[in-house]
Amino acid sequence: MTKKLKFEDLQPHVDMLIDALDNKGASPSGFNYNKEVYEYPPRYREILQKIRNKEITFEDLIYELHLLKHLVTEAAKGNQEYRIDKIVNALDIFIMKEYNKYRG
Repeated sequence: MTKKLKFEDLQPHVDMLIDALDNKGASPSGFNYNKEVYEYPPRYREILQKIRNKEITFEDLIYELHLLKHLVTEAAKGNQEYRIDKIVNALDIFIMKEYNKYRG
């Protein structure tokens, strides 16, 4: 019997997106970001851990994601802004999905 694929199966895992922001994984760009960008992937991992441990409220999550998006975008100025923007936008979406999965 074959497993039927769901839409969620085709989506990137949030951990992979954090690795992409950290510029590591199966297909990193090979170009370093501005060094300031590298301080933010651990913060995304902390948020993800709080979600999985059910230690963060919806309001705090929204605040943290908004703040991180702003900080990462500012840190990326002039260096792979488009790529980083796409990663951060995807992180917002998939971290919210992760929150809904653990709260649902």
